[in-house]
Formats: sequence, structure tokens, C-alpha cells
Amino acid sequence: MRIVSVDIEHFRGIESLHWSPAPGMNCLIGPGDSTKTSILDAIELCLNPKTYTLADDCDFYNLDTSQPVNIMVTLVDLPTEFLSEDRYGMQLRGWNAETLSVEDEPNEGLDYALTLRVTIDASLEARWSVYNDRVIAAEKDPPTLRYKDWKLLSVTRLGPYAERHLAWGRSSVLTQVGEATSGYSLQLADAGRAARKAFGDTNQNIFKSVTDRVKVLSKQFSVPVRGAYTAALDVDGVNITAGGISLHDGGLPLRMLGTGSSRLIVSALQHEVGHQHISMIDEVEFGLEPHRIARLLKFLKTSPAADGVNQAQIFITTHSPVVICELKAEDIFSVRSSAGVTHVKSISAAVLKLDTAQRHLRGAPEAFLARRIVVGEGRTEQGIVRGLDSCWVERGKDSLAAQGVVAVNGSGKDSAPVIAEHLCDLGYEVLLLLDSDEPPNAAAMARALAKGASCLQWPGQYSTEERLFIDLPWDGVKAAVQYASECASTDSILSGINKTLKALEIDQVGDLALPPARDEPSFRLALGKTAKRESWFKDITRGEGLGEIIAKHFPPNDTTPFANIISDLRKWIDA
Repeated sequence: MRIVSVDIEHFRGIESLHWSPAPGMNCLIGPGDSTKTSILDAIELCLNPKTYTLADDCDFYNLDTSQPVNIMVTLVDLPTEFLSEDRYGMQLRGWNAETLSVEDEPNEGLDYALTLRVTIDASLEARWSVYNDRVIAAEKDPPTLRYKDWKLLSVTRLGPYAERHLAWGRSSVLTQVGEATSGYSLQLADAGRAARKAFGDTNQNIFKSVTDRVKVLSKQFSVPVRGAYTAALDVDGVNITAGGISLHDGGLPLRMLGTGSSRLIVSALQHEVGHQHISMIDEVEFGLEPHRIARLLKFLKTSPAADGVNQAQIFITTHSPVVICELKAEDIFSVRSSAGVTHVKSISAAVLKLDTAQRHLRGAPEAFLARRIVVGEGRTEQGIVRGLDSCWVERGKDSLAAQGVVAVNGSGKDSAPVIAEHLCDLGYEVLLLLDSDEPPNAAAMARALAKGASCLQWPGQYSTEERLFIDLPWDGVKAAVQYASECASTDSILSGINKTLKALEIDQVGDLALPPARDEPSFRLALGKTAKRESWFKDITRGEGLGEIIAKHFPPNDTTPFANIISDLRKWIDA
């Protein structure tokens, strides 16, 4: 079985959600509090009643218990026995794979579908049922899934901690692997008896003073005493359960392994279960190095189906750029929540070409994990924003991270608007930071602006470097040149400057001291042209250093064009 439709109402941070998951991998990405985990919780609650714990008011949207929680999950590829009239044949619906919609009648050309629903009202009691409009219209008590059929759903959930799955507990994956459960009840009972006997053979004198005193007190308070009080293992206290048997490596319990290793083992075990259909993993990267993340994802996507059963449908959440880079665009879904309405959008469906989505994901994976994105035209602009951020924080302003903002490299004037358009389609707030020496991709720019992107450009048809050297106070100009010489060499920087000065027929310089007498527009522009041509700051790290120089040398309330753009950038960040 696999999920084709998820509908959630009034559950935690979700007032409403409708989503059609992919048949295989479904990786949910987005900023914190975008309701990614709540989506997994809702699916698990609907399909796995045995995991249900008593709800409280926090499970209701805005704590409003007057509106019941309503979760519906629609399944296809049903077992043959589900289709009979004496099972769920009368409740079957139809799934239209072309329109991605559920129709209440299982008409010809549609896939047989079964919708399961759970509701929670103000009484905090959960009620599960099989749902279709016909049952509701007839005012009948909706049937529910039989207990043995719940087990066929085989929904497994792996959270940040996997220790419980490394013991033979009731809900452990170990109980589903092979025939390990047969005969262990007798072994557990025998182990309990042996433990009680062994304890009874130990020295009881260490307990005698206590047991004698309790016996005296019992008689004083008219409590019947049948014989001598002794210290013995309680029957219930040593009733060894399946959860007390765990996997060991030699004498070391596997639960003592690192978090990442434990989760890898459990993930493998879950996929070993032959009747597995639906798997969910929270924060798939938790406790894993990049190379093991890559291995796990490859395994999840390529592990063979067992005994003719379809490949498992997988739901994961992540905050890791590594995960985003390792997966394909069609595997990834952006989760955005606004005013209670949650949208889950396919990364690949938001662009015309699949390779475009893939390129954006691997070029700027961190952008897809933030709320708001500054798309710099290149690495210089990205670095400047990051350097400014460091100085702003020192001055007591909120960091970019605190505001849910990340700066990314737009990879050029033609690519940056395309990335901005893609992000806007997915529901992100986007600001383009561009230079103006060459026009950007006009069509992509128009589309990005039409879809809500903002844009800041240096005035005057200048590159970022040219605009900066024109507007910086002279001390800042000298600091920027000195920084460039530290990143490269004094000789190379000096040579590059003089090459430009010679071409412009301007007096050359003998060193980088740059006295105030050289503070003139033509010389400033020559420095800017040199910085651009020689790529002084075409690097994120160098851009960061340049951003710190900008923050330190522009005085407050500076009204030069460059300073005005930086001020507008900060206003957008704080908006």
C-alpha cells in the first residue's frame, strides 16, 4: 500500500493541508516551525492507532478545542482481501492519478482507494474510521479497520533515538524480523524464576534489621503476619519482558552505540521486514556524517522490494544541505506554512526543466532551508551580506539566522533571477541583490518580480566593486585595498592598479599608501574597475571580509548610493 492523499485540519500548527505524496521518496524540507514533523505525526496517528497517546489541547490548532482535529489518509495498491464486500468493498473510493484527486465512487479507469480517518474532539478521544461520502450521507456509523488489517499497513517511524528498536519490545522492528518471537515467552519466564532463586541463595542477613523492624511495626498496627518477613525479588519486578532482551555485540548492547550507528542499523532492519510499505524518519541526518548520510539515502531509495511487494514509500524530514544535495529534485518537497495554511510543493514541479531544479538545489541547498533568501548576483554579494551580518550582530542587531534569512550565490546575472523565480514559486520571500554594469536576464527578472521577489541594484550602471570604491569614505578605500593585498600580494594588487591607471591615462602609484591627494572620482573608479577585473573579492570569504570593511567605514546615516542600498537591505531583513 502507498499513500496518495493526505488531508489535515486543525492539528497543531496546521489549520488546513492537502497534499499528494510521491510514490517513493518524500523528503520534507523547510525552516523550523513549518509543520514538517506535524505532517509525519498526523500520518502516523491516522495509520497507526497503537502509537496513540492521549491528546491534549496543544494538539488543536490555536488551542481551539471547538474545532475537532480531522486527519484523512487515502491509500491505493490495496491488498486483494480489502476489496471484497465483506471487508471494505462498500467503502472503496477511486483515485484519479492524472488529476491527483479522490473521487467517492470507484469508477472505471480509477485506482481502488481506501480513505482512513481519525478525529479528535474536545473530549480528547481519538476515533478511527474508514471514510467515504456515501457513509456520511447515509448517516451510518462508519466502520473501522480490523485489528489484523492495521498490522498490514506496516507503518514504521524512526525518530532521533532508535534504542527501543534494538530490543525485542512489542513495537520493536526486531519482532517483525524472522521468527524470533517464537518460544521466547517460556525462556523469559524461566529467566525470571532463575533470577529469584539466585537472589534467594545470597546472604539475607544484610536485610534482617529492616525486615525484623517492619514485622514489629506490622503487628503494632494490626497487620496480620503469616510468617517471617524476608527480602526476595518481587514477581512483577523481575518479570522479564521482551524489551529486556536486546541485541549485543559481544558483551556490548547495541543501544550503547552512537546515535547515528543505531539509526543506520534500525533503518536497515525496517527495510528487511518483508511486508513493509510506509516508513517515516525524522531528521534523517541526525548523528550521521555526510558519507553515511549519502549511504543511507542511497539504501532507502534503491533497496529491492521483497516478494513482489512494491518499494516502500518513504517520508523523511531534514535540515541538512547534504541530504538536499544527495537526493534528486523530484524527491524533495518544500513545506511552507502561513496563517495556518500549510502547502507542500514539489521542488521539481516549480520549474519547467528538471535539471534546472537539480542545479538550484545543489548550487544553493541552504536557500531551501530558510524562510527568506537574499540571492546575491555572485559570490562577492553573498559574502558582503554575510560580513555585514557579523558586524550587525556585534552592534546588537538581530542576526540573519534570527530573522530566518540566508544569503546565497545566484551564480551570475542570468541565473540569479531564475533562482529567485523558482524560490518565489515555492513560497519563499526573496530579495535579489544585483549590480548594474550589465542588465540581467530581462524575462526571468520580470517573472521573478511579478511573483513577489524584491530587488536592490546599485545605481549608475556600475559593478558592485565600482559602486563601492566610488562611495566608500577614503579610509574605507584604503582598508579595502590593503585587504586585497593581504588576500593576494602587494605586488599583484599594485600591478593591477597601475595597469588600469595606464589604460585610463591617469598617473600611476608607487605603493599602496594612497594619500588623500588621490581621492578623486577617476582614481576611485579605476580602483573599482581593477577590483572587478582582477577578482579581488570574487570569493565568499573575501566578500565577507569586504562586508566587514563596509560596515565599519560607512558612517551612520550615510546617504551615498551604496550606503542607501545597504540600509534598504537591512530594512528588508527586519521587515
